[in-house]
Amino acid sequence: MRRFVSAIAAGLAIAVGLPAGGALGTPVAAPAPPSGASLALLSQPPTVSAFASQRVYFVMTDRYRNGDPANDRGGKTGSISQTGFDPAGTGYFHGGDFKGLTGTCDDPKTGLARIKQLGFTALWVTPPVGQKTVQGDSAAYHGYWGLDFTSVDPHLGSDADFGAFVDCAHRLGLKVYLDVVANHTADIITPSGSGYVGPDEVPYRDCKGKPFVASRYAGGTTFPCLAARYMPRVPFVLPTDRTAKSPAWLNDPLRYHNRGNIDFSGCNTTCYEQGDFFGLDDLFTEQPAVVQGLADAHGSWITRFKVDGFRVDTAKHVDAKFFPSWVPKIRAKAVAAGAKDFEIFGEVFTSDAIELSSYPRERGVPNVLDFPLQDTLVRYAGGTAGAKGIEARLADDDYFLTPSGVTPTPGTFLGNHDIGRVGRLIKDQSGATGTELVQRVNLAHSLLYLLRGAPIVYYGDEVGIIGLGGDKEARQDMFPTQVKTWQAEERVGSPPIGTGSSFDVTDNPVGAHLRALAAVREANPALSGGGNAVRLASKSVFVMSRFDASARREYVAAFNAGKQAAKVTVRLATPGTPWSPLLGGGPPVSSAANGTATLTVPPLTALLYRADAQYPSRAAGTVVVKVAPDDFTNLLRVGVSVPGGGPVSVAVAVRRERGKVWQRLGVDGSAPYRVFLDPRRFRRGEKIGVVAVARGSDGTSAVSPVVVVTPRKKT
Repeated sequence: MRRFVSAIAAGLAIAVGLPAGGALGTPVAAPAPPSGASLALLSQPPTVSAFASQRVYFVMTDRYRNGDPANDRGGKTGSISQTGFDPAGTGYFHGGDFKGLTGTCDDPKTGLARIKQLGFTALWVTPPVGQKTVQGDSAAYHGYWGLDFTSVDPHLGSDADFGAFVDCAHRLGLKVYLDVVANHTADIITPSGSGYVGPDEVPYRDCKGKPFVASRYAGGTTFPCLAARYMPRVPFVLPTDRTAKSPAWLNDPLRYHNRGNIDFSGCNTTCYEQGDFFGLDDLFTEQPAVVQGLADAHGSWITRFKVDGFRVDTAKHVDAKFFPSWVPKIRAKAVAAGAKDFEIFGEVFTSDAIELSSYPRERGVPNVLDFPLQDTLVRYAGGTAGAKGIEARLADDDYFLTPSGVTPTPGTFLGNHDIGRVGRLIKDQSGATGTELVQRVNLAHSLLYLLRGAPIVYYGDEVGIIGLGGDKEARQDMFPTQVKTWQAEERVGSPPIGTGSSFDVTDNPVGAHLRALAAVREANPALSGGGNAVRLASKSVFVMSRFDASARREYVAAFNAGKQAAKVTVRLATPGTPWSPLLGGGPPVSSAANGTATLTVPPLTALLYRADAQYPSRAAGTVVVKVAPDDFTNLLRVGVSVPGGGPVSVAVAVRRERGKVWQRLGVDGSAPYRVFLDPRRFRRGEKIGVVAVARGSDGTSAVSPVVVVTPRKKT
């Protein structure tokens, strides 16, 4: 990613106002700044997606509640290896199903009504599709070994049960996000040889033996003919498995990459995209027929059941052109089905925010799960990292800005079915037990709900389940469990469950705190979609303002991960007013005439206040643009300074050398104001104009002088 930095640093030329000349050759006058309709468009504040207002409960259907014991074995008979059912084994089906998840639809003790009362607005459910029941020493209770992409797995019930589940959710005002897999299917194909073989060793060949590069066809409408004998690893399928998958096209071994298993110890991008993920059959998504087939299969769940969005598993492992081809097809099906605000968020397993940003910026992934923030929040709440990490992660949101003008709103979370539960992660960080562990877990959830993003809570966290680790050790039963170790596991804020039911645990302090957080977020929309301003990030204390632009109201949230009370003074945008406490029961706070306020934050606590008065209506002031190579990427950083201290939004636009219009790069609603420009999108040596338009809290706009830059050195 850094390969262009030296070229940019050597060749970047900037001129403010008039010509850029000298060694660059012919002087170029700066284009006229935007005006009229163009200025009006650029003056608009960033928009907020509907996803920002969601609070998502992520549930593994098999482990929630058993509503119909008749389907526990999925209609199969015989041993565990045939039925996949073993409620005493951590790696097998336990009996949960969609009837159990739905409940009576109005019983607040179990089912969807319970989830609604916990304050959630949406559910994300693990893949419901038909599975290869058992692979190796585990069953497909988790849903990621799909065989029949068109029907519900019999262990979870019927298509009618799933339809009743979605209908109930919608009656309760809950959205349903379906986990889908585009990268792979269950392991049916046996490749010849062993290990991964890359294209440098064995290129793809068409049916006549002529080599070709698959990526050159990705996103297109044609693809070379193929023959099994020319695949990198010649595929073999047992006769009994040759019609195992549905739709029927999935049974064709030539629809898969056939390069062998990914070697995670030394894997490049092509290896991640074309290798088998832990042996699972890796779909050849460069083929247009595969993209269309997946769009049809996934889209049928929208058409038939009106689900509200997809979480896309292993999004990192499909080719770079997959999402730009697949997403429009899915969204067209959603529009046709009347599924409003259909959300798509992908799983890209990386703690590097800049790497993560490349997926929405360059690969067309509409939205992502925020693994970098997860890591940051857990380490902060666990007491092993300071507040600077949170500040840095939120500033990295600027890398995610796109011309759409939509504020980045990733799915935020603290733990999940792969990495482990938040209680375990924080306990491992801090060594905390008892009351301190409750406080740290609640602090982490406060961060999750009060910072930007759509918070996602893993099922069972509300009753204090900790677990012993990730994967199988983080997938406990909510109904009475037969797994002996789970019966004895400690919990956050509650005793071990024994042979009891987690649905009887109604007084856990984590669940109570989640309900309180949901109520305050629901009552104050600025906590979902408002702008941000970091006021303090020092050691164990983090203070941030959130803004309700329509009501001109400021909120301030203060967090203390230390074991001692912290007294801090910060400057806010709303001077001379009392602040009402909304969460945490903090002492009275007032801001002085200059906007400063002193907060006393108890140890291991979060406080939230709202200003009693509106913040002043301010113009944006003088706007200055500075363009420079970014320190960490191949991008150009367009930094914008706006004096005054009040909340503003800043749009950055470019005008190409031969262009007639200003094209928006992004809109930043939170300081520091930055938008990033990719030099690879412009002709070598092309001179472009860059301008910033700032919108003040009074609704007026201010325009910077135009800066002319040459993103790359002429050769």
